[in-house]
Amino acid sequence: MSSVLDIKNLSIDFASKKKTYNIVKEFNLRIDKRMKYGIVGESGSGKSLTSLAIMNLLPEVLNISEGSITMQTKEKIDLTKLSPKEMRKVRGKDIAMIFQEPMTALDPLYTIEHQLVEVLRIHTKSSKKEMSDLGLEMLKKVGISRPAETLKSYPHQLSGGMRQRVMIAMALICKPKLLIADEPTTALDVTIQAQILDLMNDLSEEHDTSILLITHDLGVIAETCDRVAVMYAGQIVEETTVKQLFTNPSHPYTKGLLESIKSLGDKERDLYSIPGNVPTPFNYQEMGCRFASRCPHAMSICKTEPAMYQIEGDHKSKCWLHAEEVNLNDEQYLRVGSQ
Repeated sequence: MSSVLDIKNLSIDFASKKKTYNIVKEFNLRIDKRMKYGIVGESGSGKSLTSLAIMNLLPEVLNISEGSITMQTKEKIDLTKLSPKEMRKVRGKDIAMIFQEPMTALDPLYTIEHQLVEVLRIHTKSSKKEMSDLGLEMLKKVGISRPAETLKSYPHQLSGGMRQRVMIAMALICKPKLLIADEPTTALDVTIQAQILDLMNDLSEEHDTSILLITHDLGVIAETCDRVAVMYAGQIVEETTVKQLFTNPSHPYTKGLLESIKSLGDKERDLYSIPGNVPTPFNYQEMGCRFASRCPHAMSICKTEPAMYQIEGDHKSKCWLHAEEVNLNDEQYLRVGSQ
């Protein structure tokens, strides 16, 4: 199956006056048609930065130092090579994004109709009436009960859930090949969260749209995605199917994340917390394995960065525990962390 999006060895750097710091390193990802792919990790792991890199919306202080982001439109194009003018032809039409904050992503000075049909004004030759009719139809599809009234409303007149539905309608109005959803259920109550996720799934099936879902919520990943990448400190540390992730996690960080989830029926167990703190990008270059300082299985070899190891099938993990060359009984590989 041909891929909709293929990211290879993506690295993102921050350049100060004195030094360049690596923020995201050797990021690899492939999304096929109609696939729902999740990226999960703590705040500060580089998830949102990666999505902004795909959209070519990185702040000026950040730059892509290495790698490619290839997307299948009418032909295969490397998004990192496009000029701002060329990228505007792709953004909104072939690839769209639901941004993290629905409360602030909409412009308070314009009506919902003006913002909703803006993508159509740029990418199609539809008449004003055709654009208005399509905007009305999309608001109905995303479950807004009074679409005609909503079109004439301003963002401050809508609830958070309605604004999020408007954002989804804006993202899907041109039927893009890929939808990036960055924390699409943040600040929404549980009932609305479930409705938004169901809505994204339904519209993905209807329009053959692939989804890249970025979240820190493993429950959302379990409910929505086919494959998942676990990010830590700017790197993918594990990549597999969602089923494998929950039944057979392999990286110590992934196991820690899953251990941190408390079941409603598990009243005996205290809530687990991974010890220590996420390192800052200013310390990345001094580290081997970026999780070693928090890992219960840390060894002396962890001062050297591990490769991404193939475990079984297409299950991958970036950890020395899976390396054939490491003999855990050998003195040079003795564990230095707690057992």
